[in-house]
Amino acid sequence: MARPLEQNMGPEAMQRATGRTHEEWRVVLTEAGAMAWDHPTIAKHLVEQHGVDGWWAQAITVDFEQACKGRLPGQRADGTFSTQKTMTIPGEPLDALAAVASGVTARHGEAHGQNLTTAMPNVRWRLPDGTRLSASVQGRNRTGSPVNLTCERLRTAEAALLAKAELEDILTEARHGHG
Repeated sequence: MARPLEQNMGPEAMQRATGRTHEEWRVVLTEAGAMAWDHPTIAKHLVEQHGVDGWWAQAITVDFEQACKGRLPGQRADGTFSTQKTMTIPGEPLDALAAVASGVTARHGEAHGQNLTTAMPNVRWRLPDGTRLSASVQGRNRTGSPVNLTCERLRTAEAALLAKAELEDILTEARHGHG
């Protein structure tokens, strides 16, 4: 299961970057009325009213939603869940991506789209239950090419756990297929 944002980003880091701790931002947002706001409104308020950088505004918003509004770790603002796993696959980037895509296709059918000419080539699937699955590859390093699998629009935290295990299986199979 994903960890709460505060466990991944301690109060010292938040204080250094934004001038306030997690708890201080929660008080500021609660007093401003953010319990009644949606995610984009909270983030926009932080940027416009407090001069917070956009990336940090997102982090503060997620922390606030987790601590005060019941958002679960790994849950997106729309209520769905997402998960991802990255593994280095031996070989050149497009070969590594093709190996992973083959494993996904064997389990879920043909991809609905791909872009192999972008800086991070990717392949995408739309699953019958509305879930989205994507594979993307980074540039080659000493040991191979890092491939990331991301699964989005999962309905429950339990579905995210199962999906994460499947992503790891697919990546492991692709890695061993090259070994």
